[in-house]
Amino acid sequence: MPLAARDQPGVEISMKSGVAEGLPYSLSRWTDVPGAKWAWFKQQLDQGYMVGFDPRTGIPAQWSLDASAVHGLIFWTKNPTNLLNDAKLIRDYPMVIHVTLTGWMEVEKGAPRLDEGVRLLCETVKVFGANRVVWRFSPIPQLSNFDVLERFTFIAEEVMNAGLSRCYAAFLQGNDLVPEMRTLAQRRRLLALLASGTQAFNPNFELVLCQDDKETLASPVSYAPANLKLGVCEDGKIFGGSPPVMDCGCCLSVDPFTVNESCTMGCAYCYAADRSLAPKKRNTTPLRVLR
Repeated sequence: MPLAARDQPGVEISMKSGVAEGLPYSLSRWTDVPGAKWAWFKQQLDQGYMVGFDPRTGIPAQWSLDASAVHGLIFWTKNPTNLLNDAKLIRDYPMVIHVTLTGWMEVEKGAPRLDEGVRLLCETVKVFGANRVVWRFSPIPQLSNFDVLERFTFIAEEVMNAGLSRCYAAFLQGNDLVPEMRTLAQRRRLLALLASGTQAFNPNFELVLCQDDKETLASPVSYAPANLKLGVCEDGKIFGGSPPVMDCGCCLSVDPFTVNESCTMGCAYCYAADRSLAPKKRNTTPLRVLR
């Protein structure tokens, strides 16, 4: 793992500012920082910087965590409990919180159960504001359409009441653990059911499919309700400016972790959990410490 410069004789790691570089910090696409590595992040806040990889070069650097130097924090989590408990620590930072809640309890062993997940998501909206919280229904569970629709609409009704008007969805990304079994026609049918299911509660509620999955919403789209759209999960524009983006449209962001990072959530389908990667995973339990 990347170490502070003083731990690597003869190697100098520079200090950078997210504001100066126009890059937000991702916490994290590769592991659930709020749910699994929160003690590590609080340590980084205490020391005033974290070591992360510059997405443009892959080179590690020290990135300032002074609030005036942080362009934005992007949290990705299935359990925002620690964000809520330590709201005072992060409230003054520009941030967006992506909360994944699908109710797929059969395989998401480390995530809160459906009722608790809904309560936590709604509380996160209450504490941080609807403009800074995103609901992610991703991946769409591989269950019967009836079960998926039942769980989705239960969550949707509650988050609408909390003030959210959009949900980001995606189907399973291929890996060697759990393949996506639904055909194109089945995926299209399911999306139409999900989008239509929200209209009775709020006709303006949007279901946004990751634009990486262009095939599913490719023309003809006569089957698709008006509130079903292609979009980008996180373009970074909430932080201002026009940050550089990846092929999928998501903004480039500094990440302290990599695909080789272990995660305590243990989701059976995780795109970072291919068996081919298992020997390369770093065991960072209980903490990943920068001495």
